[in-house]
Amino acid sequence: MSLFSSKSNESVEVLSKILADSYVLLMKTQSVHWNIEGNHFRDIHLMTEGHYENLMVAVDVIAERIRMVGGKSPATFAEFSKLASFTEEVEATNQTAMLEELLKAHEAIRTDIINGIKKLSESEDFGTIDVLNGRLSFHEKTIWMIKSTLVQK
Repeated sequence: MSLFSSKSNESVEVLSKILADSYVLLMKTQSVHWNIEGNHFRDIHLMTEGHYENLMVAVDVIAERIRMVGGKSPATFAEFSKLASFTEEVEATNQTAMLEELLKAHEAIRTDIINGIKKLSESEDFGTIDVLNGRLSFHEKTIWMIKSTLVQK
């Protein structure tokens, strides 16, 4: 059962993309968390743990919002791979390059969220826009945190 009848397909489309991005980023972040090594191991290990915990809650919120607006939530790796803007793979082997990969993924999802908000700005789906704004704040803060961590003194 949908809360909305008009424009819900646009909301489902936007949310499905953000759900896929978020789930793939969750996997990418866990990979860095589990495999990070180096002189900033503890700081990066703890930072990425907080990030993937946030993403774990977010994917549930986004998937439930898709259901609220009348859609069916994508829920398989195959669906996520088709919809996501990046892959879950972490090619890097050192901490700087790993963080740079996470940074690029967060910047990509930030762009997707902004595009989604713009697309839905004329709709009356204020709940979805609110969810997207919350996710935008998380990714912008995370971008700042990663960039600050990458600064060399």
